[in-house]
Amino acid sequence: MMSDRDIWVKAGAIVAEHGTLTAKYIISQLGDVIDDNMAVEDWRRIASAVDAIVDAPLQ
Repeated sequence: MMSDRDIWVKAGAIVAEHGTLTAKYIISQLGDVIDDNMAVEDWRRIASAVDAIVDAPLQ
């Protein structure tokens, strides 16, 4: 299982790299790990962090 820090770092990198296609990228990754419950949980947490990043007000 990934640490909270690793989750946020990964989420930030995904948003920076994939922008508006972030959801599509995460869905494709889930397809690759569907049999691994721990990996699915990590990707669920990453998706939640991505949502928080995308929904955050601009500073």
